[in-house]
Amino acid sequence: MYRLHPLLEAYDTILLDLDGVITSEEVYWNTAALTVWEFLNSSHYYGTDTIQPAAAMEQLSFIRDEVFCQDAVIKTVKERGINNNWDLAWFVISGALVLKTHDYMAIYQWILSLPETASDLCYAVSTDLQEKAGLPAEEAEHHGHLWQRVQLSFQEWFLGSDLFPAHWNSPVLQTGKPGLTFGEEPLVNKDKLIILLRLLAKEKTLGIGTGRPRIEMLNPLKNWGVYDCFRAEAVVTHHEVQSAQQVLRVTMPELVLTKPHPFIFLKGIFGDSVTDEDLIAGRYDVSRCKKTLVVGDAGCDLFAAKAAGCDFLAVLTGIGGESARDYFAKEGADYILNHVLELLES
Repeated sequence: MYRLHPLLEAYDTILLDLDGVITSEEVYWNTAALTVWEFLNSSHYYGTDTIQPAAAMEQLSFIRDEVFCQDAVIKTVKERGINNNWDLAWFVISGALVLKTHDYMAIYQWILSLPETASDLCYAVSTDLQEKAGLPAEEAEHHGHLWQRVQLSFQEWFLGSDLFPAHWNSPVLQTGKPGLTFGEEPLVNKDKLIILLRLLAKEKTLGIGTGRPRIEMLNPLKNWGVYDCFRAEAVVTHHEVQSAQQVLRVTMPELVLTKPHPFIFLKGIFGDSVTDEDLIAGRYDVSRCKKTLVVGDAGCDLFAAKAAGCDFLAVLTGIGGESARDYFAKEGADYILNHVLELLES
């Protein structure tokens, strides 16, 4: 017979990040690597080759090791508060354009030279794209035209050439992509994960704060039979963040609501009971945040949780593994566990 860890008694609401907590981010890092490879080699983008997606999939391990320098790029980007894999691919592609090279180690060194905070890092990349690569501002800016093309290529790889058009209102540029999303499995033991989520749903308000688009959040959770564990209004995805950002940018054009901004977790706590404008302005019952625990695997999760006034539980199942323990301790995580299943006691 399992029961919940006593530390959870202090909280009414539990908000989970997905990737690195219950879903594996490996599939996203692989997708980002293929996106970079395609952009720099395909004649559809900045290369000269006619690529074969099936052949690329066979070389995936080699491509990822090369593109991300044995994952050193991923670790660096996540430590700087970036948890968006569209950004990850954009950084490396931008470095190739700025430095005019396919030398990925040189691109990694360029990323290391940039500012260490997420917003300043994105601004510096955009600036270099304009000043050193000669791109116009609308092409170079974060979420500009280049970034948007990176996003679409990424989604083609992730969803596959057949499924992509139904969800992204865009034609397929490269046919033959199989879709890396199919066959996702939990990061931890599935049977125990289901027990944990059902116990949490029985005793707490259980929600999600993820940068995944909604369809990419739904697929694995429904396939595993656990989506009904989550309270609908406490599930916040890329869709909700972007919708709010689009509306609020009419009066706040520089507003960015993705993590490490606290919006995604505040929305999970308050749902539609507090307007997005009031969430941004800080007009909400802070005591509810104090009764909320956020579970994540990355710096941006921690920063967003703390900015929202929530406690944070770090799990060591992200890219840093056990080596991230000191980082989370230094940054003030309230709890650090090896994995989310340690919230179960027998």
